[in-house]
Amino acid sequence: MKSRCKHLIFDVVISCFFIAGRLLMRQRPRLKGREYLANVPMPIIFTVTHDSYFEIPSLAKVYQALKPRPVFTVMAKEDFLSGTYLSSNFKIKNSFLKSLFLLLDKSGLPRIFFKIMNLSTIHRPFIESAVQKKDHLKEEISGQLSHFKETIAQGMSTLVFPEGTTWGFGGLKKIRSSVYQLVSSTFSQYRKEVYVLPINVKVDRLIQGCKDVFINVGEPQFIIKSKEEFNRHLYDSLQKLHTITFSQIGAYYLQKAAEIGSRTRQEIHLSKEVVTGHIEKIIGDIHSKVKGKILPALDTSLIDARYRAKKINGFLQYCTRNNYLIEMSRDTETGMYVVNGEKVLTQYPAKVFRKLNPVGFHANELVSLGAQEIESLFDIFGLPNAQAAV
Repeated sequence: MKSRCKHLIFDVVISCFFIAGRLLMRQRPRLKGREYLANVPMPIIFTVTHDSYFEIPSLAKVYQALKPRPVFTVMAKEDFLSGTYLSSNFKIKNSFLKSLFLLLDKSGLPRIFFKIMNLSTIHRPFIESAVQKKDHLKEEISGQLSHFKETIAQGMSTLVFPEGTTWGFGGLKKIRSSVYQLVSSTFSQYRKEVYVLPINVKVDRLIQGCKDVFINVGEPQFIIKSKEEFNRHLYDSLQKLHTITFSQIGAYYLQKAAEIGSRTRQEIHLSKEVVTGHIEKIIGDIHSKVKGKILPALDTSLIDARYRAKKINGFLQYCTRNNYLIEMSRDTETGMYVVNGEKVLTQYPAKVFRKLNPVGFHANELVSLGAQEIESLFDIFGLPNAQAAV
């Protein structure tokens, strides 16, 4: 009875988290790989890519599709229990939502919520400014990992973000060794097989309005290898689950235009008609490579002309609002734009790159799949109607 009550509370809390993501953050989660969530071997380690905090509520979609639904613990960084989690990590421009998040933080509800979710924190010194002795850090992290190892040995599943940070320039980051340590030590000490479930999450962020969140789940796998081989295997598994979104395509298209303008010292003019024609061809070529298993998954709805037109409109609105494109004409049908090459190509440190240059970040996400495969698809001046003016 106690176990059933705990599961019920867990279900209610995660459902509330999911609803908040849909209503407050305007997320539209799309789940692929649902077949791998039926009868998953327990305990299991959910290994999820981590570009920002925005996508976390959408993971409730994964939990709702699990059969059976486990109660699990979450390995997270310390600020989840700081008391300022919502207001400090979700930078929302809407003044009402900002005030609401601040009020919720002060109420203490987020901390209660995370404790119900069995969230445990782990110190992450590699991205913090605090200076501590190396031996002391190793001892501290070892103790924290031991806690997770014991819960796994007792049969509780765990959710881990194996990249260990949201900082980066776009694309999958280096895999930390926490998952390896949990799997290998649990097997060696308890002879218990712990499976890993790879999950890649991508947000179609550069579209004005609601954000599509693409969640691609892979097959559960039990991995016993050396640390380097294990981390490489997990990296490859997560990379194969990458979803190519319109934001990535649009961002790299804009970056290539900006690079050509910088190289030729020309001002690049793009009409809406030109952009539409270029993007249509690029998406068609990407789709062919996806079908040929040369590239991973694509938001296949982009093949539909009406859906694609909405994405193009939303992307152009986003870019003009954020000064990546400068409007020369306000005609929504035949709009003409100048590419702001300096803004598109500006570089920042890894800690702030995604926030200060999201177009650059999403362009890097796409090219991380393989520069040779991607660059040939974006020869925009090899297509008809491309325009450049001094």
